[in-house]
Amino acid sequence: MRNVLLVRAVATAGLVALFLAGCSPSKDEERTPGEPPANSSSDPALDPVGLSPPSATPDPLAPPAMDMPEPPSDPGAAAEGTSPGMRPNPLRRDEGSGASGNPMRGVGPTAPDTALPPPTTLPPTMPPAGDPFRGGPAPAGAPGQEPSLPAPPVIAPPAEPTPPTVAPPSDRPGQETVVPSDAAVAGSKGEVFDPIKENGPIFVDWPKPILAIVATGREDGYMEPCGCAGLDRMKGGHQRRHAMIEWLRQMGWPTVCVDVGGLSKGYGRQTEIKFYFTVEAMRKIGYDAIGFGKNDLRLPAGELVAAATDPSPFLSANVGLLGFEAQTTARSRIVERNGIKVGVTSVLGKSFHDQINNQEIELADPAAALAEVLPELRRKCNLLILLAYATKEESIALAKQFPDFGLVVTSGGPSEPPSTAQRIEGTQSLLIEVGEKGANAVVLGLYDDPKMPLRYQRVPLDSRFANSPAMKRFMTLYQDQLRAEGLEGLAIKPVSHPQVNPNGGFVGSAKCKDCHEESYAVWKKSGHAKAWETLKKNDPPRDADPECISCHVVGWHPTQYFPYKTGFLSEAQTPHLIDTGCETCHGPGEAHCKAEEGGDLALQEKLQKAMVVTKAESQTNHAKWCQNCHDVDNSPEFNFETYWPKVEHYEEE
Repeated sequence: MRNVLLVRAVATAGLVALFLAGCSPSKDEERTPGEPPANSSSDPALDPVGLSPPSATPDPLAPPAMDMPEPPSDPGAAAEGTSPGMRPNPLRRDEGSGASGNPMRGVGPTAPDTALPPPTTLPPTMPPAGDPFRGGPAPAGAPGQEPSLPAPPVIAPPAEPTPPTVAPPSDRPGQETVVPSDAAVAGSKGEVFDPIKENGPIFVDWPKPILAIVATGREDGYMEPCGCAGLDRMKGGHQRRHAMIEWLRQMGWPTVCVDVGGLSKGYGRQTEIKFYFTVEAMRKIGYDAIGFGKNDLRLPAGELVAAATDPSPFLSANVGLLGFEAQTTARSRIVERNGIKVGVTSVLGKSFHDQINNQEIELADPAAALAEVLPELRRKCNLLILLAYATKEESIALAKQFPDFGLVVTSGGPSEPPSTAQRIEGTQSLLIEVGEKGANAVVLGLYDDPKMPLRYQRVPLDSRFANSPAMKRFMTLYQDQLRAEGLEGLAIKPVSHPQVNPNGGFVGSAKCKDCHEESYAVWKKSGHAKAWETLKKNDPPRDADPECISCHVVGWHPTQYFPYKTGFLSEAQTPHLIDTGCETCHGPGEAHCKAEEGGDLALQEKLQKAMVVTKAESQTNHAKWCQNCHDVDNSPEFNFETYWPKVEHYEEE
């Protein structure tokens, strides 16, 4: 009953005035000198991002609607297909099972076996920190508790985390079972990895909000972390994102999920397949609104129309698929949760328009488009959100031009979201930066407390979150689709290696053993000699994924995901080229092997020098350096001086 009365009050100007009156010092202003800022921001100086009654409400005191139900488990299951005249999406087939059926439909029932379970009973003994993800007290107002107004939080650094352990299911939100394969594995320095110690606690002392807004974006094709160096040490992925969002819902937090766009990266058939599965995964998660990023709009129009056909989470005020008259995509959307109406729209920044070379997409000026959609949203909604796939500067300029938007979510900004909310100067709007590669989410909690109307949390999607079984199924189906397509179906064709003259083709590591016995022994003991095995043992296996194959075999470009002529094609066709072998670093060895069998000493010396890779080159030569595979995404703990001794080998001249 109390919640209903509070929601009714939101629709009155009196409570809005109380919201806007909060003016006590921010957390950073109050903290003790030298104290690091907390990851969770609950700044009373920030009003509730423009939460206000609709500008035209027949009866502002009328009883509001009761709490809205959460989105269905599969919002996209009701309808699918493409617009007339467009080439069909090859992945959107007719309903049904078997080879001819849509691989995403007919997966099986979504409940109860595919749903994330409700949180289990918390253990009787709790660590001192109030982080619910560490098994601490549940947020006030959680199911089974009487909601109450939150007390102002104590301005203090979070409590020290408890000693790292493999947490039981009750301590890990949304997890069916604990799979402790890497959860407590010693790192490169021998210590046990604790994601909370590494990335900080979250939602410390948060009561239950009247609305929780989850913002993400700039996924850039990263459906999940690489995992080669241990998934538990990496951030991001649909599996953890779904587990986090579903856990909030299970705790009774009314959620609105938005994404600024930028799901794709690159081009080609694999990118198209990945885009489809990403969209279907986000439907399953229950996203309310997704914008278009620049790389998304480089996909074939047929793929975009298939994804954007109703019911679709996509929307844009200034992007018209097949032109604006076709009305293929909604220009805005009103989402209602807990009696609060949230209006959402999105734009593609003008600075990216020249990069879209697709005649079937019509683009409009962002400001002109917003001026058209804003009046209706202003009349009907309590809170307005702008998703701006734009530079940070352009996003700020739009926020100042249209101050009705309480939240402006931008694709601009650094790779890591800020730890605290940022007010846009001269407005009451907040700027939300989502970072990149889906490594983090940002959660905003709105409250009925005039002293603390808003809380902000950067949420690292790390191994404190369990893997979602539903998202794992999507990943399995994605890998199965790649396997079914094969290199030919993915239109991946071998090209000539830049060192084919004078080096010739690839011959495999076994050819090196007789003459380079000591060096071969070093390689055989290294992780490079087990690279292919790691792909096959992944769950699901990645041995059909070009983006993974490229660094785990001989004869592929490590960052462009294509094979060279005479390079690896498949385990059946080219078994001698599995694993990250000698020629992965040294280049093709065919000519060198043949020369050593002959008597031309000058040619032997020439080709021997062509095969040499020095320590300096491994650090500085982009064509040969280790970071081609051991980059920040695939090997976040990589340190050259630590790793080099594991593969170092020299031979007398």
